Amino acid sequence: MRQVRGAHAASGASNLHAADEGPAVRSSVAAADATFRKIVARAAARFRSAGRGPYYFARGKLSGDPVFAALLRDGRIAPGARIVDVGCGLGVLAALLVAAEECEARAASEWPAGWPPAPRRWTLHGFDLRERAIANAQRALTDVADRVELAVADMRTAPLPQCDLMFMLDVAHYIDRDAQRALFRRAEEALVPGGTLLIRVGDAVPGVRFYLTMIGDWVTILARGTPWPRLHFRSVAEWIAMLQDTGFVVSSQPMSQGTPFANVLLIAHKPKVAQPLAVAFESG
Repeated sequence: MRQVRGAHAASGASNLHAADEGPAVRSSVAAADATFRKIVARAAARFRSAGRGPYYFARGKLSGDPVFAALLRDGRIAPGARIVDVGCGLGVLAALLVAAEECEARAASEWPAGWPPAPRRWTLHGFDLRERAIANAQRALTDVADRVELAVADMRTAPLPQCDLMFMLDVAHYIDRDAQRALFRRAEEALVPGGTLLIRVGDAVPGVRFYLTMIGDWVTILARGTPWPRLHFRSVAEWIAMLQDTGFVVSSQPMSQGTPFANVLLIAHKPKVAQPLAVAFESG
């Protein structure tokens, strides 16, 4: 079992390796980044009809948050995947997947060289508490309503349909520990054997990065104009223990590259068959 450095001690592996391997690799990474930005622009353009706020949020979120590029670069989404997006917000993940599929199908030059093929034939069920966000998401994704279903619902009580892949990006800390455990149990029941739950969390280890993570959440809450919630952060070790107790096999990947935050992506696999619980750590 390999120990992973804390999220505050490691950034994205691809750029670190590129820096070590010379100009050719750095040039390849830069080209992939430029191509990905074009995919982001295509995804964000869907939100123009919702106004300047949703458009600029989508563009900034997709281009500035490393988790979205990592999902495509690391091949996390298999063809035909049935996806559940818990706390989907404005639906930027769905918009990105649509844009990725369109770009990859148009021409090889529109897809980052060296990346796995774009996910195809996927479906997505997403929900969020914010009615306005869901309304804007539905407007932006109306042409793919046959494969993208979005609804207003509370993650503590919303039904979770059977799925192959489930996302909880930056949302689990908005509910208390008992509700977190209940949500993870329901997620485990909804996932098919071999399915995966992807959770992005802030690592609550004291330090500047974690405090900046909390400030970022507070700013987001203020910008939304929603009631001020109590936040329930955990250390990565605590999150992993909670998931392990639920029956998942868990690995972690730093997910703060290019940001000042203490974010970590937890990859929780539901075993295909019953087996002893284990926890593994990945450094990237």
